[in-house]
Amino acid sequence: AAVAKSWSSNPEATVFTFHLKHGTKFHNGREVTAGDFKYAWERVAAKDSGSDVAYHLAPIKGFEEMQTGKAKHLSGLKVKGKYTLIVTLNYPFADFPYILGHPVFSPVPKEDVEKNPKAFAKFPIGNGPFMMAAPWKHRRYIKVKRFNKYYGTKPLLDSVEFRIFADKDIGFMEFKSGSLDYAPIPLGQVKATDEEYGNNAVIGQPLLSLDFLGYNSRSRPLNNKNLRRAISYGIDRKAISDAIFEDVRLPASGIIPPPIGGAIPPAKSFETRFTKAKELLKKAGYPGGKGLKKLKLTYISGSDYGPLAEAIQGNLSKLNIQVDIQPMEAGAFFKALHTGDTSLFIVNWAADYPTMDSFIYPLFYSKSEDNVVGYRNKAVDRLIIKARKTLDAKTRHKLYKQAESDILADTPIAPLFYDGTAALHGRDVRGFIRTSLDYTPLEQVWLKKK
Repeated sequence: AAVAKSWSSNPEATVFTFHLKHGTKFHNGREVTAGDFKYAWERVAAKDSGSDVAYHLAPIKGFEEMQTGKAKHLSGLKVKGKYTLIVTLNYPFADFPYILGHPVFSPVPKEDVEKNPKAFAKFPIGNGPFMMAAPWKHRRYIKVKRFNKYYGTKPLLDSVEFRIFADKDIGFMEFKSGSLDYAPIPLGQVKATDEEYGNNAVIGQPLLSLDFLGYNSRSRPLNNKNLRRAISYGIDRKAISDAIFEDVRLPASGIIPPPIGGAIPPAKSFETRFTKAKELLKKAGYPGGKGLKKLKLTYISGSDYGPLAEAIQGNLSKLNIQVDIQPMEAGAFFKALHTGDTSLFIVNWAADYPTMDSFIYPLFYSKSEDNVVGYRNKAVDRLIIKARKTLDAKTRHKLYKQAESDILADTPIAPLFYDGTAALHGRDVRGFIRTSLDYTPLEQVWLKKK
């Protein structure tokens, strides 16, 4: 539940004013105030915070100065009384209220953080429906219990224990042995699990997550748009979805997933697409694949993309496009993306908040650090900035969809699959849902008495 009872913006979408509810409590019993948000955000933005998600605060004025150690406070934050927080941004951003749902923006009580920072890291104090029941045991478990003074919907469960496993298969086996009430379903076991557990399996719930094939279009041969389009047309997404992902991940026809307004047009048959792929390959100057050198396809080793890479390799071999698969450790993989030391690469992008901007801006705005394909288009940049400035939701939607259309026409990536949920809960669990951001509102879950 939101701590803010209301918020507003100036016409330029650069200043947002948030009015907080009175009486919301931290787990230590103290009231949450606007100053707690200011303290928490500045704690994350500080140069020595070590936070991997501090970049979410980048829109706020003064963030860069804090990151470089030139300032101790965010100049864009102003507290007015106990219940009003005024936020000034570096640039227009109409979707700013949406990003505040990310945990990095959660308030924390200064007195508990500074009393013992190491203890706070293992036993954090927040303001949610559940509070810590015991210190976090690294790589083992997290135990929480109901917070009876929570200001929103009161939890129905007394407590929840999160077990931590290094491998999804181990967690799944623990579920089947009866020691867990919830577990993700491993790749390759979805259909069998659905047949065995029926209504207790949550499968196919669309997520705000996209698998895509990236092209190194900064150098030959993939600076050739027709070659990039030929590769995309030559991938049989439906067959791969059926055989490898058991219809949990659905063929993607665009960048923006369906839950936030992405459209799924009627799919053309693969035979039609394959014919088009051969035409494009010829148009690119490689008729029947002649003259095209072997391409390198990379992905992060240890991920579940091995079978997908092999399927893509098999599809493209039918076009006489030869592909060498090279899985890489995560650090080396991302270094290769930025240095251009690969031809093709499989990437997943999952949104942190439910907006079109969370896909279009980070992946395709020319100055974004997450623009791993090195895409540059001044007209698209202008569309993105215009969308970010637009307060009217319908108009903003149209601008992002136009940007998506223009990007797809340039083909810097080949969208592959929209991800979905594959999870299992116990037969006595009730009220269980997975949101499009892939989490469960646990305050709504309860257990049927046996």
